Amino acid sequence: MAIISPTTALIFLSAILGDDGISSSSAFTSPNILHSKYTGILHASPSTNNIESSSVAVAANLDPAFNPNEIDAGNTPPNLQTILTGLSELKSGSDLRGTFLSHKNSGGTIANISHLVKQLKKDSGAAAFTPFAAHCFGASFARWLLQTQPDVVHGNALRICIGRDPRLHGERLADAFARGAESVDGVTGPVRVVYTDVATTPSMYEFVRADKCDAAVMITASHLPEHKNGMKFFSKNGGLASLDIGQLIMLAQKEARSWYDMGILPPSSGNAGVLCSELVNFMPYYENTLKQAVIREVGSTSHPNPLSGIKIVVNPGNGAGCFFDGVLGDLGANVAGSIHLTPDGTFPDTFGVPNPEKKDMVEETMRACEACNADIGVMFDTDADRSGFVLPRVINKDGTRSNYEPLNGNRLIALLSVIFSSSSPGCTIVTDSTTSEGLSTFLEDKLGLHHFRFLRGYANVIAKAKELTDSGDANAEVAIETSGHCAMKENGYVDDGTYTAVKIIGLLARTAASGEGSLLDLISDLDEMPFEEEFRIRVTTGSLETTTSIFKQVSQSMIENCDSTNDWTLDEDNLEGVRVRLSSGGFFMIRQSLHDPVISMQVESISQEEASEKVLKPLLSMFSKHDSLDYSALE
Repeated sequence: MAIISPTTALIFLSAILGDDGISSSSAFTSPNILHSKYTGILHASPSTNNIESSSVAVAANLDPAFNPNEIDAGNTPPNLQTILTGLSELKSGSDLRGTFLSHKNSGGTIANISHLVKQLKKDSGAAAFTPFAAHCFGASFARWLLQTQPDVVHGNALRICIGRDPRLHGERLADAFARGAESVDGVTGPVRVVYTDVATTPSMYEFVRADKCDAAVMITASHLPEHKNGMKFFSKNGGLASLDIGQLIMLAQKEARSWYDMGILPPSSGNAGVLCSELVNFMPYYENTLKQAVIREVGSTSHPNPLSGIKIVVNPGNGAGCFFDGVLGDLGANVAGSIHLTPDGTFPDTFGVPNPEKKDMVEETMRACEACNADIGVMFDTDADRSGFVLPRVINKDGTRSNYEPLNGNRLIALLSVIFSSSSPGCTIVTDSTTSEGLSTFLEDKLGLHHFRFLRGYANVIAKAKELTDSGDANAEVAIETSGHCAMKENGYVDDGTYTAVKIIGLLARTAASGEGSLLDLISDLDEMPFEEEFRIRVTTGSLETTTSIFKQVSQSMIENCDSTNDWTLDEDNLEGVRVRLSSGGFFMIRQSLHDPVISMQVESISQEEASEKVLKPLLSMFSKHDSLDYSALE
């Protein structure tokens, strides 16, 4: 009689029960199920190790015009079609994002998952991110790596690291992703998944380039609401691009078809944890890289406490950046006034999911700085790839500080540019399209730098900076969005909020040592408009086609108006939407959202009155011609 180990018995039971312990009577009736000798993970198809299969070959040579939403549904069962379309709808540029949807009420079948996915779409219009979707993307990521980057194998096995932000359902998705990835056989050995639990998005790429793993995935929805989740992927070449995500979707759809044909769900651990090859803790390594970076920035390699005497309030908002408080404390900073330092996926505190652009988070950080007379306040979003700051405007002779103000948006870009104007004179700063006219003047006329304004989206800005540098056309030291996404050449163009904080804190330490005043004094020549506002105008039909049509018509009307009025001048160098300069020095622009039926509008003006008379009223007359627009925000 064969003796079954407890682990094998657990896997056997999980396979019979299916996801969430719900019975799937057909679990062992299909000859297509294989049992991995390494991990006990079920394979959906006996050809999972055939990475030269036609679907993979098509994905690897994907046409740039490919749209994963365009699926031929002619012979596809409706339930399967819902699943396939749902996978494609998770695409958000170079990431995956959706609303987490549990399988608890699925009845253990993919057909019932399809009904849940369809109902969520009907009720909220949102794409569902299910554990089943995570399983399919785990398998697809492993196959994609083996097909497109066969030389990255770590030792005898492809090694993928998973991290997550504190959202509670992140562990469910991590478990499903790990099982999917480990169901794929590698070339020289099995695919191995290691799990480092709560981590930050930039740390995941650091683990890859430090050879702790061959690739990584971060499970996060960043600043989006708690019920959302998503994934960001990294290989040895950096973060995956939008085209790469399209390829992952094709491979995930192939995996979903295999499970649909069997009529069962892949097994999962439920709420019991993450089944993978190894549980690891790589974060201390990352923390040490940041400590070394601070020491370099301060310029005091021999001093054990280079931040001694500096008071810093760290506010990670219960997100993944809570560790940064310890990094600064170990270097001598006084961080006693820091707040919200425990990772908590319910985000229980006053401002909800952390976002350094959110007014409530900024104001609470200001109050914390005032309470302890801090030199600076540091804020992070949920996965710590964005940061924002609070600084005192006034530093009195007795050392007291007051009049705290936010350092974000154009201000943050300006201060970082001050740093690089000294270390890399004449370099290029690449920003998104929504930066102000005053910022361009400050960078080019005051600092002698080059400003390259590009498309919105952190992946777009980073890709352009790399392109300019690699081609030799420019030395793009910084790629940054007004949202706080920032990547620097010296850090391998990793989008890292904590590294941005290192640069600002290093400047603060050097300034304090020299007896100079507030860091805000360094950007006093930055022209800022008193009125700054962003509006979102929704298309009530929900149709992207209608949105495109209206956007084109309004854009044409704006261009024509530029020819007939002296107050408007078309920015012909603008690369996104339509941007118009105002005669008074401000600007406004409209952009079409890539993923939502929304037209975004940003306005900067010398006063609210001017914005109303010279921008909003003319635009209202253009928008009012379209019945399907909700432009009430402008009225």
